[in-house]
Amino acid sequence: MEDWHNATEPLLINIPNAYPERIAPVGEAALAQSRRLAALAGSVRGPIELCRGGALASRGLAEHAREVAEKATGYEHELWVVPVLALIRNGEAVCRTMGEIRAATDAGVCWFLLESTGAELLASVVQAEGLLAWSELIGDPSIALMVAHDGPPESRVPAGTPRMRHSLRVPASSAVDVLAWCRQRQPAMEAWLGMQVEQSAMEVAVSSAATSQGEHRTFGPMEEGLLGQEADPGHVLSVLSAAAAMVRFEWACGPVRLAHLTRRQAMDEQAELVSLARGDTPGKALNHDASVERAALDVEWHETPPELILDQAAVVSWLECAGAASSAQDAFWYDARCLNKEVTRE
Repeated sequence: MEDWHNATEPLLINIPNAYPERIAPVGEAALAQSRRLAALAGSVRGPIELCRGGALASRGLAEHAREVAEKATGYEHELWVVPVLALIRNGEAVCRTMGEIRAATDAGVCWFLLESTGAELLASVVQAEGLLAWSELIGDPSIALMVAHDGPPESRVPAGTPRMRHSLRVPASSAVDVLAWCRQRQPAMEAWLGMQVEQSAMEVAVSSAATSQGEHRTFGPMEEGLLGQEADPGHVLSVLSAAAAMVRFEWACGPVRLAHLTRRQAMDEQAELVSLARGDTPGKALNHDASVERAALDVEWHETPPELILDQAAVVSWLECAGAASSAQDAFWYDARCLNKEVTRE
C-alpha cells in the first residue's frame, strides 16, 4: 500500500492517480450525495462546502461526482486536490497554479478540492493574498471550487472571504464502502502487510468496525444488515495490521504454547542445577510430560511451518482478545509497514 502518510505534498494533485488515497462511494446515500455535488458544481459560482467528512470520504465523493458530471455532459472534467499545507504555506502560488491549470487544460471544467479548509482558513488566505485573484477564479464558470473539512457547516462567513454558496454533508463511509475499498486495494494491502489476505478476513475486520454493533459481540463475516452501517476505515486497517503482526509472530517465533513450555523447561533445569550444586537429593524437577509435549511441538513447527496468510481465524482471534490489547482509535497504533522487513526463523 502506498505510503501516503509520508508522501511529499505538492501544490496540487491531479486525481485519478494512486495518491492520495480515497474511498469511492458504494452506498445509495453516498452515491445520491455525489450526484447532488455534481449538480451544484455545474450550476453555482462560489465555493461549495463539504462538511463533516474525513479526507478519504471527501476525495471519493468529489471523484465520483466528477465522473457523473463527465458522463452526463459528454466532455472532460478534471479534479485537483489542494493539500491544506500547500494552501497555508503558499496560498498565492496555489491560486496562480489553479489559474494556470485552467488555462492550459482542454477539460471543460476544472474541479479544485481544498482539503481541511473551513471559512476561517479560506478568509485568512484570501485576505493575505488579495481578493482579486481569488474572485477571478471563483467567477470563472469553468471552475468548480470546493472546500472540505470535518466540522459542521460554517454558519458565519468572515468578512473579506467568498460566501459559501452551498453546504453538503459528506456521508460517513459505510461498511459496504470500506469493504469495496479493501477489495480494490487488496493487492497493495498484501504487499503492505507482507502476506496474503483472505477476503473473509477483510469482511470480519469491516464487520467489527460497523458502529451499529455493541461492545460484546460475535465476530464473523459481513452480514447484509451491516452493509449500510457506518464503518471507520482506520479501525479496519489497524485490525488487519495487528492481526497480520500476530500471524507473523506465530510464523517467526512458534506457537505461544511452545514458548510457554520452553520457558517452563528452562525453569525446571535451573531448579535441578541449583539442587545439584547444593548437594540436595535430586527431585523430580523436570516435568517429563511437558518436555515431551515441547519436543513434539518444536518438531511439528519446524517440519510443517505455518503459512503467512491472514485468514478469518487470525482476525477473529485478535478481535476476541481486544480486551487485553485494544484496537480502539485512541489506542497505540501499530505501524504494519515494519512487516515488510525480512524475518528469519532461528
